[in-house]
Amino acid sequence: MRSLPSRVGGPLALTAALTVALLATGCQDALTEPGVGASVQTREALELLPPDAAMVGMMNLRAARESDAVQTATGGAGLGLVSPDGSAEFDRFVRQTGFDPGEDLDLVYVAMPAGGQEHRGAFVGYGRFDRERLERFLATEAPADGRQLVATQINGVTAYLATDEDGSRGGIALPNDQMILAGDEATLTAMIGRLQGAGSQPSPTLQALLDRVAYPDGAWFVARDLPGLGGGRASDDGNPMNVAATRARTVVLSMGFERDGVAVRTFIEPTAETPADELADVFRGSIAAARMGVKDEPAALDMLDGVRVADRDGGVDVQAFLSPAFLAEMHRSSSAH
Repeated sequence: MRSLPSRVGGPLALTAALTVALLATGCQDALTEPGVGASVQTREALELLPPDAAMVGMMNLRAARESDAVQTATGGAGLGLVSPDGSAEFDRFVRQTGFDPGEDLDLVYVAMPAGGQEHRGAFVGYGRFDRERLERFLATEAPADGRQLVATQINGVTAYLATDEDGSRGGIALPNDQMILAGDEATLTAMIGRLQGAGSQPSPTLQALLDRVAYPDGAWFVARDLPGLGGGRASDDGNPMNVAATRARTVVLSMGFERDGVAVRTFIEPTAETPADELADVFRGSIAAARMGVKDEPAALDMLDGVRVADRDGGVDVQAFLSPAFLAEMHRSSSAH
């Protein structure tokens, strides 16, 4: 086996894809403010992740698996974020480790610093791990992209690190049978230290965004200082989504897995030079343009007809609802690619 199954990794890409999908669907009423942190895992994850992160996201994979609407729409495949790839390599991994990410991984949290430093991203996952079998596998059979994983002790916790061409190291650690951590060596060291100590709290700026999350037990993504998050600004070329990207300062996105579909809410705070009503008009224009592009797709039209946009509280509130029919169409489209 030359690498860990690709479906297990990519938490930062996962969150980016979720962001793009939610912004593309658009998304009225001011957000209610239950905020995040109600669950033990979320409180702990926020204590472990970098407190000054520019972006933090969570996906409740267990809730997605248990959602009748999602399962019906995807034929039992869930959101497809960590589903098996059907290969002999994957089957061998499951047999040898006893870990099937499609069934055993429940919650994932990711964080990223400002300035496009993807390599400094941090990941916390919760599930059911047989550490003995996983560590035996990692120690003997799982080079990552040709780079041998090396067992390293970090504050008494075994981490498995690979070295990049520039000499930097990163990998994963299994502090207990319910948790997995991933990041570069410095990030892993900091998270393990916080796990063994008092932990940390999100910065006031980040906490203010977390307090706006509408569906804390589903999936959510918050980001601040958007112009600097990717190390540069998107092109303001007239494309509604690019315009929105260049004029947004902070964003809060969340999804709720409900019995009859997936509720989506977002709040976007514009940059200082952009009036909120102007940004709201950009989203309305985007929705109108999207309707023209899906005029032969009833499920997509129904979804877009239900989108509500309002400017308030100094930002733009958007709300949408994804029906099983629309989710099924999205699933078919992604599977085709």
